[in-house]
Amino acid sequence: MKMKKNARNGYFMMAVLWLAYVTFAMNWVAGSSLTPQITQTFFNGPVDPLIAELVNYSITTARVFANILAAVVLMKLGPKKAAGIAIALLTMGLVAIYLPNYWAYTIARMIMAVGGSMVIIYMNPVVAHYITNPKTKLRINAANTVAYNAGAFIVAMLFTLFSNQMIANWRLTLTFFASLTLVFFIGWLIKAENFETKEAFQGDSYGYKDALKDSFIWRYGLAFAAFLTLYVSSLVSFKTIFDQYTLLNGSLTNLLISGFGIMGTFAGIRIGNKDIERKPVLAICGVVMVGAFGLALMLANSVPVLAYILIAGSGFAMYIQYPIFLNLPHELAGMTPQKLTIMFGLFWALAYAGQTIATIIWSFLLGHAGYAPAMIFFIAVASLYIVLVATFPETKKKVEVLAVEKAV
Repeated sequence: MKMKKNARNGYFMMAVLWLAYVTFAMNWVAGSSLTPQITQTFFNGPVDPLIAELVNYSITTARVFANILAAVVLMKLGPKKAAGIAIALLTMGLVAIYLPNYWAYTIARMIMAVGGSMVIIYMNPVVAHYITNPKTKLRINAANTVAYNAGAFIVAMLFTLFSNQMIANWRLTLTFFASLTLVFFIGWLIKAENFETKEAFQGDSYGYKDALKDSFIWRYGLAFAAFLTLYVSSLVSFKTIFDQYTLLNGSLTNLLISGFGIMGTFAGIRIGNKDIERKPVLAICGVVMVGAFGLALMLANSVPVLAYILIAGSGFAMYIQYPIFLNLPHELAGMTPQKLTIMFGLFWALAYAGQTIATIIWSFLLGHAGYAPAMIFFIAVASLYIVLVATFPETKKKVEVLAVEKAV
């Protein structure tokens, strides 16, 4: 027996998951921005880049396993309990702040990351269950993709305008961001409802064995790993890198990437809702995103004003394609909430595994070979995104061809 859909509760659930992920992003980016202060507290001095970036590695590594775990938990417990557990895990970000050493702090942040990964996975079945209009679905998926950027933008704004106050007491700063999660956890417990994720459809149930054999998911996930290497590092790791190695202000670069990224999202929604092919948009924006950021790195110590402009352009191009990119599986034929959960679980695992490995190598190069070799490697990895996008199926074209065939 199918449960009746409550549209109002559906939108409430989407809003809570979105806001929970925003607070996760705020907590992650703020923690990364405060890395010098945090390592000073735990080690009484500066540390090797590999150690300084350990928390970021742990977060991305946790997300690899969490994305697969999310699908299992969802199918066992249903969306209400599964997402409730995910939001509860986010509160470990609050616990981490007051643990006695860096290693315990890192482990607690890993658990927080598990919750963050589960939250973003659960957005997909909720949208698929409550939203049927494809244009509305694209808008909501676009809003979901910008959740991290919204959190990063808020943090960047605060660190730009109130830098001294934000770094004065890192524990107090992180407590403020992490405490917000408790509000959304309570809201979820009060208003969220359950629904069936195993929608009826012809053929065998789609599981992880099917997903592992799907070459599209591998290309899709590895392409996003290259995208994330640029996207996550530019917002999480590069603040301190720009401050240390260049004439750029790291807080301002974060603000430009996230702010222009939000504007790019609105452009992406408009483009995505038009009857145009997806691959050319992804390819062109990918070239602009990577090319502009690479040029900005080259000019960071000679023409900083132009570097800022290029960084803003990179953020804008980055987010034009982001909602279109993450909506591609929704445009494939035969999608159900269960299949989307499996596909995105493996997708996010592949993406974060690739991004974590690339970032570890980048940090090693930065500490042992220097700034220039590390940045050459960084841009080379990001460029793989453009190559892999060229191998994607054209989802919009297929929809249009089918429509023409039906009309004939």
